[in-house]
Amino acid sequence: MRKRFLTLFILLSAYHISFSQTKSIKDVYWDFLQIRMTDTQKPKAIQMAEELIKRADELNQKQLASVTYHLARLYEENDQMAAAVPYYEKSIKLTPGYYVPYLALGNHYFKDCQAMILKMNAAVDAKNVVIYGKMVEDYKKLSTKTAAYLEKSYACDPDDSTKGIITYLYQTSKNNEALKNFDVRVKNLAADCITLLDDE
Repeated sequence: MRKRFLTLFILLSAYHISFSQTKSIKDVYWDFLQIRMTDTQKPKAIQMAEELIKRADELNQKQLASVTYHLARLYEENDQMAAAVPYYEKSIKLTPGYYVPYLALGNHYFKDCQAMILKMNAAVDAKNVVIYGKMVEDYKKLSTKTAAYLEKSYACDPDDSTKGIITYLYQTSKNNEALKNFDVRVKNLAADCITLLDDE
């Protein structure tokens, strides 16, 4: 009896996979649009987005950009930021003017910057010059990367909190030149801002 149930389960699973692969991309995409913002449907939305990504060659550019961004967002909301990062990065490549992925990545890497500052302070307290020197270089690279993401976000959606973080990053990495040219960079970055991602 148990063997029959197992066989039936395998057959039904195979049928489901086969059915989802033969369902038209238009229908799968439409179904995804209906549930992608529903809190109770996040696992299903992630599964559908992953399926759509596998069939990326059947999507147009705007659809792929939308699915890529929302998959990243769903991963982040599901506490899977490591899985979200590459999709946020791909989202930026697909729609460079859309500022929301920049903000997500900037906030993510800022947490790493804060953790690194604590380690640097601990190295100073321990009078470990070698470790501190190495960490200073690593921090400069990470803080520059983080600030770049946040500057694009700030250029498109200015707020004091984001500007404060950017200022802090440049001050702690002693990057006075970046602070001096901040307004010019932000003005240039604001030229191609997209505040709403097109679905179709």
